[in-house]
Amino acid sequence: MSDTSYQSEPLSFQFTHADKLANTDGAFDFVEDLLTDGTASVIYGASNSGKTFFALDLAAHVATGRRWQGKEVEQGAVLYIALEGTQGAVNRIKAMKMRSILPEEGAPIYVCSSPVNLLDLNHPAAITRMIQNVNTEAILPVRFVIIDTMARAMAGGDENSGKDMGTAVKTIDVVRAETEAHICVIHHCGKDAAKGARGHSSLRAAIDTEIEIVHPEGVKFRTATVVKQRDLAPIPPLCFSLDTVEVGRTHRGKPITSCVVKAEDGMMAHTKGKPGAKKKYTCEMILNLLPQLSVAAWRKAAIETHKMSEDTFDDRKRECASQWESVGNQIIHKPL
Repeated sequence: MSDTSYQSEPLSFQFTHADKLANTDGAFDFVEDLLTDGTASVIYGASNSGKTFFALDLAAHVATGRRWQGKEVEQGAVLYIALEGTQGAVNRIKAMKMRSILPEEGAPIYVCSSPVNLLDLNHPAAITRMIQNVNTEAILPVRFVIIDTMARAMAGGDENSGKDMGTAVKTIDVVRAETEAHICVIHHCGKDAAKGARGHSSLRAAIDTEIEIVHPEGVKFRTATVVKQRDLAPIPPLCFSLDTVEVGRTHRGKPITSCVVKAEDGMMAHTKGKPGAKKKYTCEMILNLLPQLSVAAWRKAAIETHKMSEDTFDDRKRECASQWESVGNQIIHKPL
């Protein structure tokens, strides 16, 4: 005879008629065409690709409700869980204030440096309480939560383990369901960048939006590409660069620097070629050859450097006409 003394009320699940579902609102994109309320995203890339700067620039625009990369943004409070060091977060936020991306005071951005661990079963409730407390202090709902990085948020765990990654995903799901905030995780790509974010595939299966940050070696521009989007239509790649900002001096007088994001023309975005595809010649290739003494010298440099035909050079030159100009005896790259 089985012991039933521990049993409670029978388990039950809720259901809704399909006709009623048709009357509910669709996904609400608080960042136009990119991020929706109560969902989860991953921003990943190689080390030094600019992924954290990109995420914090987005966060600053959410906190202020200002347009970002030409897109409308609904204002909300932001919580940045900075697991890779408080000082870096302080410097990044100070740099954005110095460049007027954030106001000097009052923007609803909050920073947590506590050792949050997505694998600790006590932490989902603790993270939820923290977000609810920020809601109260900010007098605004927390709309955007950044966890930087996934590796630090899984301390002692194995990113390649289905069990550990499954626990981390469950924590994210619990928090977003309880708070309706968007949870964004900063993550690294694997040794083979072509295979996307590193770790067990259950993370990619669970998240709604996945953004890859790429910074080709020796190139000024960085590209953010939406490689997965569950409820919204895909958007073209976004292009940005990083401007260095001196935020202070050490006690030895040496400069302390950080960076801010500068939105760039999308046509400068990096695009991946398919294996075996014909080589793609970009505007960036010829702009990187400037300055030159003449168009003829510029064309010659493109042919010698990139094995580009004269017709291809002329086509690219026309495409990027707004990005170069003739000044005196030189052809130069016009500042954006």
